[in-house]
Amino acid sequence: MCFSFAASINASLSLAVIGGATVYKAARNDPRMLGFAVFPLVFAIHQAVEAVVWRSVAHPFPGDEIFRYLYTGIAFLVWPVLTPFAAAYAETDPFRRRLWTQMLYVGEALALYLFIKLALADGIDLTVYEHALAYDPGFERPPLLAHFLYVALTVVPLVCFNNRALRLFGVLVFLSFIYALANNRPAWYSLWCMSAAVFSFILAFAIKESAKSSVDQKVRA
Repeated sequence: MCFSFAASINASLSLAVIGGATVYKAARNDPRMLGFAVFPLVFAIHQAVEAVVWRSVAHPFPGDEIFRYLYTGIAFLVWPVLTPFAAAYAETDPFRRRLWTQMLYVGEALALYLFIKLALADGIDLTVYEHALAYDPGFERPPLLAHFLYVALTVVPLVCFNNRALRLFGVLVFLSFIYALANNRPAWYSLWCMSAAVFSFILAFAIKESAKSSVDQKVRA
């Protein structure tokens, strides 16, 4: 898989269109799914930021490191919070809602921990490794538990949510994580985020399915 400035720009524009349509569909048909509906828009912003980072590789400019921090910040801080939040907001089962809410608290704690690590980092080194960007924050690597929590918080609410399209998206996100680690470990989260962004179009089907399920439940009632 080969990434570049053009690939990130094209992905960002496509995701912005998909995200706008997905948010509109959720707002109109199933507002409880709005948390998931914004995923493509967040991915669009993320890819736009990485496009700037790609540009800075060939044409460095003053302050370009800010975009490395911004890209890493979105990857590290947003997803472990947004994913369980979206699940808790959309969930109708009381037990599962409590579970996602507890995971949200864990995600907030993890995001705070990673924010402090980033704030105290001695810069973020950047290299191009096998056609992808490898970000290397200048801090001591977090313990294995932090890595496990990050993956669990960003995957479990998806694969365990009672929605087939969301479960499919979650499985693809997890498989792309394994692929990224196995094939390009130095640039794993750049590769993982791009792959997840590409798969996020599935969320439009999740909202359609959820809206239909809501109607079916009302009819049965």
